[in-house]
Amino acid sequence: MALNNKNTATNDVIATATKGDKWVTDYAWISGLAGALTVVALAAWYNAGHILSKGVSVAGWQLTHTRLDSILFALGVITFVMLTIELVRIYLWDDRFKFTVAPKVKQGHYFSFLIESVINYLFYLALLSLVLWFYHSAGEYGYLRNNAYYQSWFRFLDIVWNGYLWVGLPYVLITRAIKHSAEADARDYGYYFQRVVAYPFSFINLGDKQKQNTPYFSDIDKKITRGLLVKLFFTPLMTVFFVDQFPHLVGNIGYIFDGLPKALSSGSFTHRSLNNDFFNISISFIFSIDVALAWVGYVISSRWVDNQTSSAEPTMLGWVVCLACYPPFQFVLGLYYGAPGERDSINLYDNQTLVTIFMTMMLASYFVYMSATLWFGTRFSNLTNRGIIRRGPFAYIRHPAYASKNFAWWCIMFPAVIYNATHSGVELAIIQIIGLVLLTYVYYCRAITEERHLSADPCYREYCEQVKYRFIPKVF
Repeated sequence: MALNNKNTATNDVIATATKGDKWVTDYAWISGLAGALTVVALAAWYNAGHILSKGVSVAGWQLTHTRLDSILFALGVITFVMLTIELVRIYLWDDRFKFTVAPKVKQGHYFSFLIESVINYLFYLALLSLVLWFYHSAGEYGYLRNNAYYQSWFRFLDIVWNGYLWVGLPYVLITRAIKHSAEADARDYGYYFQRVVAYPFSFINLGDKQKQNTPYFSDIDKKITRGLLVKLFFTPLMTVFFVDQFPHLVGNIGYIFDGLPKALSSGSFTHRSLNNDFFNISISFIFSIDVALAWVGYVISSRWVDNQTSSAEPTMLGWVVCLACYPPFQFVLGLYYGAPGERDSINLYDNQTLVTIFMTMMLASYFVYMSATLWFGTRFSNLTNRGIIRRGPFAYIRHPAYASKNFAWWCIMFPAVIYNATHSGVELAIIQIIGLVLLTYVYYCRAITEERHLSADPCYREYCEQVKYRFIPKVF
């Protein structure tokens, strides 16, 4: 059962496999690009087949019947494509990622191997049950109140529970049999939960002879716990974000091929109409892809694609400044100080040329933000180290997502600040500037705490020597 992990052979720091001057993460973007293209292809298919209203039907088989299940089906397809691409890429990259038969299977100890696998499966099932209980009990998620906001998340949990109940044991058997790894076993949630359950017994005095077998909650267990908390917080958010955003992309693709040509030929299409359409289409495109790729990163953690969590943010400050940027804490802190939304800001001015300039800069920044997520492939996750990315936008600055996101906010808010200063009073403009400065400072703190955490990885220290600048190339 591997309860005692004092002597488990693991590498707690290095999360990035290297081969000469090549890193396994250098081409992680391939699965990210495949995922992005799949999002767009699915949106086009859903629009053409009216799938959100009719459900998914393949070769006469009705796979989904509701709008929600159809959207979750899209996430499943995106996940399958990304994992397949990444699995092939990892397999071809190095012999270390090819199949390794478990020692007990090699030695013919099949019954012992089967018992250990069943125990691992049952403990994973117990952990999943505990997670389900938490979400059903936590007031924020509103399960008992039938809160509509998180209904998509609870539906996904039902699918996961039923899926793992039936295919979990075959998965465990196959994975442990032909993908043996002592390091991966140490990070496996089934083994981890065995250690968690056994840990309270470590306080029982069993005598000197038994001390060497005493359950021990090690540093790696603490890292797994923090990594699990990251998943528990962010996965529900990414689920509801995608369920909200993807239908907009489906509708906008239909508008591009049907509504837009009609609007252009009607003679009533104005510069303001162009700005609004450009904004709506771009936002749905960028954030549907961004959230889908992030969702895959949060949900999937597997030795098969080498994206298990190596470490998670160890400091309270790092957690606070990160969580402050997401619901519900984002709203409680009120960092925006009553600033108008992006859609409201682009309608403040009659000068549509000025709006186009600022909006184009904002959308270009958001595109960089999305590309940063894409470059992680299946490895994206806040607050964790799952491999160091040094290509794409990360080849120029260390924090392209933070820099581009903040620049986008400044681009869209600057016209609003000027408008309020000239129409509503300087006081409101000053408050909005203060809000933006504080928001930018929070992201600066996120960058600093992230660097402190990742600096435990020698690959990240090497990366910092290669890329000197945090936010602005050649400047800062």
